[in-house]
Amino acid sequence: MNAQIEAQPLHSLPAEMYRVYEATDPFHPRPYRLALSRSRERRLQEDISSGRKLLRLGRMVMETRDAAQACAQADALAL
Repeated sequence: MNAQIEAQPLHSLPAEMYRVYEATDPFHPRPYRLALSRSRERRLQEDISSGRKLLRLGRMVMETRDAAQACAQADALAL
């Protein structure tokens, strides 16, 4: 029995994830959509918690691996 097994790359990096959130801050009169990469999201959450950013993230609207799709759904970017 000869089963062929497709080789998997040894050093493949996971694809970046992007999320779109509803956001509010004191400088915008109404909520807007903010696109974030997962790596940037962690830093932004730290900035919000420490008070360095006066931003509030609301509900997550979308999660995707496609940066262009996240950008198309957002009013502002933090990639």
